[in-house]
Amino acid sequence: MKYSEFLGKKYLLIILGSVAIYSAFLFFSDFNQVYDTIQNFQTSSIPLILIIIFSSWLVVFLRWTILLNKHELHIPLKLNILIFFAGFTLAISPAKSGELIKTILLKNKCQIPITKSIPIIFLERFYDMIGTAAVAALGITFLGLDLGLILIPIILMIIGIFYLFYSRKGFSIALKILNYIKPLKKFSENAEESHRIIRTASDVKTICSCSGLTIIFRLIESFGIILILSGLGIDFINFLNLLSMYSISVIIGSISMSPGGLGVIEGSFAGLLTLEGLELKTALVIAVIVRFFTLWFAVLVGFIALKIIDLVKN
Repeated sequence: MKYSEFLGKKYLLIILGSVAIYSAFLFFSDFNQVYDTIQNFQTSSIPLILIIIFSSWLVVFLRWTILLNKHELHIPLKLNILIFFAGFTLAISPAKSGELIKTILLKNKCQIPITKSIPIIFLERFYDMIGTAAVAALGITFLGLDLGLILIPIILMIIGIFYLFYSRKGFSIALKILNYIKPLKKFSENAEESHRIIRTASDVKTICSCSGLTIIFRLIESFGIILILSGLGIDFINFLNLLSMYSISVIIGSISMSPGGLGVIEGSFAGLLTLEGLELKTALVIAVIVRFFTLWFAVLVGFIALKIIDLVKN
């Protein structure tokens, strides 16, 4: 399979859908409100914000490297970084499933079988969910929300996903599900190898280290978001509150299975921001601006990395 197969008409439709969603948000917010908010943004803080957001990605790159090394998949550092960032190209896919592009790049550039790399992509998402849920729990009390109402369904979902891929019986069920999804059907071959890799990378030490790195990633990312809010003249939101609000929004976006959580993350984040006293119209503008830094900046970096990889000889 060529990675270009991931960048077809569906990708273009997602881009067009993104434009439509953001246009609707900004229209609801009132164009004057949008203009005033953007005009007041301190552009001098943009370089620092981008550096911080980029730094947070280096933490999850370390997590990716740990999972690769766990299975003795050693890749030259330069190529490994490029492949990792190239996965961001399709960050606007449901549950980041577009990051399967990394399995194609690993096969084409490093001759690593897809059956060895696709379980690592799943484990990345799994540790993403665990770490993000833990971060969300840190600030839920400060938001005054019902802990059980939000956290219990998330925990149950994580346990369910872990069961599907960790136990033999659950994994056979997961394979049947994958076989109904056309783009993933070809990846369900050599199931025993994939299952072995998942079990090997699910020991207590790996779970703690990889989930811990996710927590650090969310902390750094939220610091960048705080700077975005500060650049917009909003400095009254507690860091823990913001950390929890954005993490909850990310989880809701993942559960929704919308491409990149588009519309869902922005909408839920804006809704939670109103709990801090912001008007919904203002909160929607802020949510869209935050996502330009946390999502679309990543997509741009992904395209650049993908272009550079094209120039790298096998």
